[in-house]
Amino acid sequence: MGNVVRENLTNEEFASLKEVGGSPARSAIPEEHKKRLIELRLVKEELGVLRQTPHGIFLANPEKDSLAGMPRGRRER
Repeated sequence: MGNVVRENLTNEEFASLKEVGGSPARSAIPEEHKKRLIELRLVKEELGVLRQTPHGIFLANPEKDSLAGMPRGRRER
C-alpha cells in the first residue's frame, strides 16, 4: 500500500478515521469508510471494535507527534 498521507483520504473518510480514535462511545462510521480505512491499514477490527493502527493515530493526530514537522531528509554524519 505504501505510506498514506492525509491527502489520500476524502474529508469524510478523514472524519471517520478521527471518529474511530475518539471516545469509547464511538458512533458507527459508514461501511465504505470502514472498508477503505482497513484496506489502507489505518484501522483494524479487534473483537468487533474498530481501533486505529499506529499509522492511523499518527495521521489523525499529527499535532501530538513531536517529529511531525521535522524534515525527513538524510542526515550528514
